[in-house]
Amino acid sequence: MKFEVKDMSCGGCARAITRAVTGIDPAARLDVDIAAKIVKIDSVMPPQRLAAAIEAAGFHPMVNSPSAD
Repeated sequence: MKFEVKDMSCGGCARAITRAVTGIDPAARLDVDIAAKIVKIDSVMPPQRLAAAIEAAGFHPMVNSPSAD
């Protein structure tokens, strides 16, 4: 699953998002591109749960594409 997180701007943001996602799925794998403001997540959790975790960390994710990317 790929999310666009327009308000992610630094390594601290990336770490907060990573902590939030791994907090609900410790096995999740993330690829964070701060410059592009994209977070790719490989997880068994549904997109809504992942988005809710990112939102709980203080960010505003938008689903960008399915996990096939």
